[in-house]
Amino acid sequence: MTTYRFAITGLRHHDFANRLDELYDKAMGKRMSISIEHDNPGEMDAVIVYWGRCFVGYVRSGTDREKACSLILSSGRGSMFGKIVEVDRDHRVLWMEIVTDVEPQTVCLPSVCPFANWDYDDKILPLSPQEVQVHTMLNCLEMVIEAGEPWNSEMEEWLSAVEENLWCAISCETTQQIIRIIEMMTSAPNHPQYKAGKDRLQQALDHMGSPEVRRLQCQKIFANAESNDMLQLLCYYGDRAEDAVASLPSGFVMMFLRDGESAMGKLWYMHYPRKKIRAIMSLLAMKVHMMKNEKKPLERSIPQQWLANWTKEQHSKMATAVITKCVSDFELQHTSPQVYNELQSLQQATRPHIDYHVNTNTYIENQTIKQQ
Repeated sequence: MTTYRFAITGLRHHDFANRLDELYDKAMGKRMSISIEHDNPGEMDAVIVYWGRCFVGYVRSGTDREKACSLILSSGRGSMFGKIVEVDRDHRVLWMEIVTDVEPQTVCLPSVCPFANWDYDDKILPLSPQEVQVHTMLNCLEMVIEAGEPWNSEMEEWLSAVEENLWCAISCETTQQIIRIIEMMTSAPNHPQYKAGKDRLQQALDHMGSPEVRRLQCQKIFANAESNDMLQLLCYYGDRAEDAVASLPSGFVMMFLRDGESAMGKLWYMHYPRKKIRAIMSLLAMKVHMMKNEKKPLERSIPQQWLANWTKEQHSKMATAVITKCVSDFELQHTSPQVYNELQSLQQATRPHIDYHVNTNTYIENQTIKQQ
């Protein structure tokens, strides 16, 4: 086993910005996680540090960042755990040690971002803080559940963060990881307290195809179109921006512009890999930005022939039925709004009730009472 020591900086600028004394007083000896954050297009990966669900700071210095990044990549996981061994108030630095048998890669290259798009120089909108947090929290949950740790307040924090922000991190890989975690929790007979956490995780996953989640994703794309990140992305693309946007299927673009929620539902039910979903969402934001600048009108209808061709290509009857239903609802809303509104009033909300303030330890206490 080898011990690696890293300085954590940037403490004044994140979740502990207004409570540094609390951080200094309580951090000593605590477990923290490090993850690779794919920050700005074309830049080296950053290494972000979390304590529970709170963003503490970065492993920032060049040599340390490269070594930490290499360790994470070599571990085969998206995150690693470390322990705070020294607190330096005067210099606003925490020192963390990682003890591992993982051998770091000899070279840490500039990011070939796994969230990048298909062909365009890996230039993509930076991930939102919520996305980075979700992936880190899932990695942490997977590691401790695999190790068979009893349920604790730290795991509660990770699970709550996943529940609240999973909507912005949909992908095939994320779904597969959640299923792995649920299976591990199900097959852990020595930890009955996992049941409440498992049920909450399953509920959060089931909610990802809901209209509420699709609406949030559409809002995020339109917000990205107006962000400073979009201006930076367009600068990176330069003259190739039009070509990049043109790589999107034109029919899908028209569907998104006229009925974004149906389009996002299609992405969910097709279970695309993270790389492709990130590409599609980034390029859609670029398309919206360009159209607003050129003051182009939105298309007036969903391309029926494209939709027919797309449904023929699908191997999932359920996916085809879902998208066809979404499009039918959209057309009904515009052709017969009164009928549409009457139907909507008969439908109950699809969002499951999730009480984010319920502590899973309550379940543990209830189970103990039952056993007694």
